[in-house]
Amino acid sequence: MIFFKKFKKQPNLVHAIMERKDGSVNPYSNPASEKNVLAAVEKLGFSDFKIDNLIYAEQLHGANVYNLPAEVGGIIKLNVDGLISSNRRQILIIKTADCVPILIFDPKKQVVVALHGGRKSLIAGIIPKALLMMNEKFNSSEKDILVGIGPHIRDCCYWLKEDTLKELKNTKWFKYFIKRSGKVYFNLTQIVLDQLKESGILENNIEDCGICTFCQAEKFFSARKKEEEPEIYQKEGERFPCFGTFIGLVK
Repeated sequence: MIFFKKFKKQPNLVHAIMERKDGSVNPYSNPASEKNVLAAVEKLGFSDFKIDNLIYAEQLHGANVYNLPAEVGGIIKLNVDGLISSNRRQILIIKTADCVPILIFDPKKQVVVALHGGRKSLIAGIIPKALLMMNEKFNSSEKDILVGIGPHIRDCCYWLKEDTLKELKNTKWFKYFIKRSGKVYFNLTQIVLDQLKESGILENNIEDCGICTFCQAEKFFSARKKEEEPEIYQKEGERFPCFGTFIGLVK
């Protein structure tokens, strides 16, 4: 597992980015997904968490964000790609294999957020929507908010397929194109950074792990890498293995 430095020193907070060796956390294809997350949480010193403490967003590549009530646990089938909680002992989990996992924490208001930042979710505005919800529901101030950007496919490797290229080329997202070696690459990382800064998040409060999932596909699951090398994750025995990024308030 790897961690965000800005989050590790925060009391009452548990978080981690799981690696391939920690097991896949896709609840739709891996029956052991929840046990893998619980094992990771236990390694961090919290052995009394149960499956009911774990919460997955459904993740349908949209921009809907859900404010969790205290009694909720399990997979949230509400067409949401983001989760917000101020409740203790709820572990919010995002599963990815190239999309951008984004963790957000307001240490003053004690609010945690986990976002699935796929291309479509980012374009639909999931980041500003989540930050606005934090402000409206918890009176969070942008100056207090900490953000961690997890491993995802970077502009070094994320080239656009023809249908996606046609969809985006005449839009404002054209500015995130990078033409190289006869292909057009797309900069998801810069979209995340721009949206955070435009929403008022301080640059010093943003931490990007800098990892490309495609480049480090042996360590983190990558759907694009699996397309090119179908046998790369053969030992997992899954069609869509994903690594987990989680956050929660523990006390």
